[in-house]
Amino acid sequence: MKFSGVDITAGGDVTQERGGLYIHVAYCRKKCIYCDFFSAGARIADWHGYVDALCSEFNARIKEMACPFRTVYVGGGTPSLMPCEEFVRLFDNLKPYLKDIEEFTIEVNPDDVNEKYLQVWKSAGVNRLSIGIQSFDDKVLASLGRLHDASSACRAYELSRRYFDNISVDLMFGLPGQTVDMWTADLKKVVAMRPEHISAYSLMYEEGTALTLMRDCGRMAEMPDDTCEKMFLVLVNELKKAGYEHYETSNFALPGYRSIHNSSYWRQMPYLGIGPSAHSYDGLRTRKSNRADLRGYIDCWSSMQGKDSTFNYGKNEGLVDMEVLTDDELREEYILTRMRTREGIDVDDFERRFGVKESRRLLARAKFRIEEGSLLLEDGHLALSENAIMISDSIIVDLA
Repeated sequence: MKFSGVDITAGGDVTQERGGLYIHVAYCRKKCIYCDFFSAGARIADWHGYVDALCSEFNARIKEMACPFRTVYVGGGTPSLMPCEEFVRLFDNLKPYLKDIEEFTIEVNPDDVNEKYLQVWKSAGVNRLSIGIQSFDDKVLASLGRLHDASSACRAYELSRRYFDNISVDLMFGLPGQTVDMWTADLKKVVAMRPEHISAYSLMYEEGTALTLMRDCGRMAEMPDDTCEKMFLVLVNELKKAGYEHYETSNFALPGYRSIHNSSYWRQMPYLGIGPSAHSYDGLRTRKSNRADLRGYIDCWSSMQGKDSTFNYGKNEGLVDMEVLTDDELREEYILTRMRTREGIDVDDFERRFGVKESRRLLARAKFRIEEGSLLLEDGHLALSENAIMISDSIIVDLA
């Protein structure tokens, strides 16, 4: 299918491949100082109304997906706060559309994990947990505003192991008070636990977060870049020695355990996002984003619960923003997402999508970086070398 000269289905008709479902749970017991994801305090949670709204939005918008779902990802916020009865009610409603799901992930905080919740998640179809541990140092966890400590994180992991054989652990580096030795100890600890997947992120100072405010008023010192680079190199080396595949900038997996859902984002696959602030993509060039308005979301969608209707974007334009990507935006997004992955850009696929002229321009822009060794051109793929990942932003800007 061509649109304004760009073959938006090159390499396979993405609308015919199975897509993803993302569900945003916008409540947290306490907001971490570094977090810029949309959430509200759990003490004001209207769980019944929220699930009514999620079900209603899903039922109205399911027709937007031209393909069945392959993955489900429940993120937040803190999805593990959702009461068991509401979690069951939500997925009983969605069950007819979730047949043959390959990967069903829920993000959980260690302090929420117990036998009852694990049983409910598993019986609802969840087959993968993403546990937000972040650090095994109690002082560092306290400085971030995390509610768990290292011992409760380990207990949560051990208990989860009784129910799930696919677990991802989140860790962070470049944290206040953290040293390279502390980070190395964290990595040795997680390697000994042997989760199937590890996501490791450098601390980011996002606009509007408590962390950034603390830095700007002198209460928090940002870690020097050279220390963060050392931590990243330790991360890559330790996990490589332990048999983990570094398949995306911040993600590592044992063979066969890459995140299917997140990988679909980097491949521009279609997905439907429900819940306030959730994003959707049709796999071609249309993106939609729900407004970050919790009360407005519940009031609108819960009032439509049980009604047989299709969402009207004109009538409800105050709740959803829509964007149609231009040719340039499609190309830039393709470069940005593919260059995060180990495989990088398939040059033939890039040429099929964007034309010979753009392909030649891409390779011309890459020439200097290839010569200096920060980019590799092997087997028709243009990818970052391992030692260039920490400067990937400037390389991607060069290419785009």
